[in-house]
Amino acid sequence: MAESWLVLKCPACKICHGRKSTGHLCPHCGQRIGDNSEVVDKAVDSNDLRMKVVLANTPEELRALLQSKLSKDSSLVGKEYNPAAGLRVVKDSCDDKGIIYQKIIAEKLRKNGLEIDVVDFMEHVETQGLVIRIESGIWQFLE
Repeated sequence: MAESWLVLKCPACKICHGRKSTGHLCPHCGQRIGDNSEVVDKAVDSNDLRMKVVLANTPEELRALLQSKLSKDSSLVGKEYNPAAGLRVVKDSCDDKGIIYQKIIAEKLRKNGLEIDVVDFMEHVETQGLVIRIESGIWQFLE
């Protein structure tokens, strides 16, 4: 039987993330995630995990609407998206302090031949826990 993924809620920041086990640091705030951390849900594979983490981090009053929209098209980004190329674009778009500006990321996406909406792309990167939004059109890279 395949090992399942856990959707875990950090006791400190209350943000959910996915892992196969406990005993690690929260990717958002650095709090230790132990055996007593809340398991919000379980997933059968990484795609299922992604959807469950996104939904767990969505306010309850918006979950049904988001779930219906995502069920129509489970892809959060366009078909041209390649995760390795996307991560490279994000890293290449950072300034020396790890700040990413929408205009720069748009240029880098075009330059790398990724035909994807910048806001949709960055929302996807946010759900993966790689960046946090500082303000509209500006993000902080977390890795």
